[in-house]
Amino acid sequence: MRLLIIILLSLLNLGQNKTLHPVHFSVINMEYNKQKEEFEISIKLFADDFEKIINRNYNINLNLGKDNQLKDYNKFIDKYVKKHLIIVFDKKNAGKRMTQDKIILKPEENSIWIYYKLKYKKPYKVTVRNTVMTDLYNDQKNLFIFTVGKFQEAKKFEKNDTDLQFVVK
Repeated sequence: MRLLIIILLSLLNLGQNKTLHPVHFSVINMEYNKQKEEFEISIKLFADDFEKIINRNYNINLNLGKDNQLKDYNKFIDKYVKKHLIIVFDKKNAGKRMTQDKIILKPEENSIWIYYKLKYKKPYKVTVRNTVMTDLYNDQKNLFIFTVGKFQEAKKFEKNDTDLQFVVK
């Protein structure tokens, strides 16, 4: 599965043109760290698209990586992510407990990496609603990979297919 992740991340690098890329695709990886009893969540998006959707939803310009970058840009990123990535563990909205860890902009990839941590002991029943970027592009695809030890669940979310439920084994 890790090879699949590497291949998909490489595919995301196809859109090296800073103004136009042929795909609308994101990757969300959610992996359980047993020692810390927390999930480490990484989200990779095209930076230009993400700035576009933040502007559309909140009427502000993040200007990521520029001299005039919005000082509190992370609060708008956090607000958007928590609205569009809903995580429920054992019938409790765990996503509200996600804390932003760091944000990394990679201009050479035209990408933004958003990292979260979610303190939670290993859940039994998981529900995910992923509508990240589907409010901007009808052809948006979001790959979601969930890992706890040797257990792994993956799904490709699309505009009309946004929900996933499973039991961690």
